[in-house]
Amino acid sequence: MLETLRRNIGVTTVRFFVRMKAAKSVHFSNAFTNARTALVILPEHQNYYPIALPFVRLLREKFYGNRMTLVVPDANEELAQTFAQTTIVPAGKEQTNMFFLPKQTVLQRLLSQRFDLLVDLNFTVVPIAAYLCRAVDAYIKVGFVKQHADAFYNFQIQSPPNRNPKSRYEQLFRTLSMF
Repeated sequence: MLETLRRNIGVTTVRFFVRMKAAKSVHFSNAFTNARTALVILPEHQNYYPIALPFVRLLREKFYGNRMTLVVPDANEELAQTFAQTTIVPAGKEQTNMFFLPKQTVLQRLLSQRFDLLVDLNFTVVPIAAYLCRAVDAYIKVGFVKQHADAFYNFQIQSPPNRNPKSRYEQLFRTLSMF
């Protein structure tokens, strides 16, 4: 219960106190096709990792080399080997504060870069992902429809919550590929 309260405080803090860049008019025609850099936030729950990795591999084909950055709750050797040329930014317990928001070291690594695309692969609101969605300068910010999603994303994927995660990630990629 205390962890849930801390998470809720973290998300509320992000919604009201982390300033988003001034809203720009976004043209989604060819937005995904023309994107050159991407920030991908892996799911907080590690049981979704194996399900999300095929989607991330598809993104890596588009954003090859060092044009894709992964934010991962817990970095591991297998992930580092699989995405050898991809920048991996750990965002585990050591890199977050008591409200599950990113510490300055994580922010410095990400805020100094410009991303064309930000993709949050979490199905629920995760404080660190919410913070990054508000703070990072990305032209398109993509996530699944969830509570308060309008405050974080400018492109949301509506997917039934009872649908399996693999289908939801496939739907996300198909939808992005249309643009």
